[in-house]
Amino acid sequence: MSSVTAMRWQKFRKHRPAMAGLLIFGVISLLCLCSGWLFHADPNAIDLDATLQAPGKLHWLGTDQTGRDMLARTFAAGRVSLLVGVLSVSLALVIGTFLGALAGYFGGWIDNLIMRFVDMVMTFPPIIVLMTLAAVLGPGTEKTIVVIGLLSWPLICRLVRARILTIREMEYVAAARTLGAGHTYLLLRHCLPNTMDVLVVSFSLGFVSAIMAEAGLSFLGLGVQLPDASWGSLISIAREASVLQQNPWIWLPSGILIVLTALSVNFIGDGLRQSFDPKSLKE
Repeated sequence: MSSVTAMRWQKFRKHRPAMAGLLIFGVISLLCLCSGWLFHADPNAIDLDATLQAPGKLHWLGTDQTGRDMLARTFAAGRVSLLVGVLSVSLALVIGTFLGALAGYFGGWIDNLIMRFVDMVMTFPPIIVLMTLAAVLGPGTEKTIVVIGLLSWPLICRLVRARILTIREMEYVAAARTLGAGHTYLLLRHCLPNTMDVLVVSFSLGFVSAIMAEAGLSFLGLGVQLPDASWGSLISIAREASVLQQNPWIWLPSGILIVLTALSVNFIGDGLRQSFDPKSLKE
């Protein structure tokens, strides 16, 4: 471990909310990823003799309208929601970072062209674009990832562009350019590494937004489809008044897990932002 990495880790460890968020997110992720081994129940298995059972010894979180075990189903749904969050935000980061780096580094007509396109995309109401893309591409986990990723990159592009506009004027970048360094080297060696704090914050915020967007799409029936489930699709069951009032064990655990995941990722992102901030290494 290099000295810089060690200093960043020490800085991150001192951020108590970030460490608490890391613990909470780690536990939730572990339960979701290992639910098949931890909970000996098929999340999609239907048992019509055990419909709408309240939480008890046999089913710790009760069962739904078709007798499926809600403990296994909730954490299996979390695996889908976390996958959607990670992959959609990763897609948005790739697109936004690439276009933002080009716009910020080269400037001129390239900058104008990219930023006018970004402005055009950002003028459309997000929820309308999200629903339209979902309706055009159709429901499904893979399509939901693509839809959310294609909607989330413009803000990342603007943040990366703003940072690189500053970095490219730094003396060490000018010195490297004078010594004959090419554009690719300058971008990969000097510009992009110094946008890491921006990318970390963008990932943490985008991850939470992606989970919320997926929950909204699934709530409207445009996201993850049966027999698979996500936290959003489980919450969507609460549209029925009887379930909302009489069977809270079906939707409430998913809502709690969404809130805990969102808070923990935001805390982690704040801690990483401080640890990657170049100014913090001087303190």
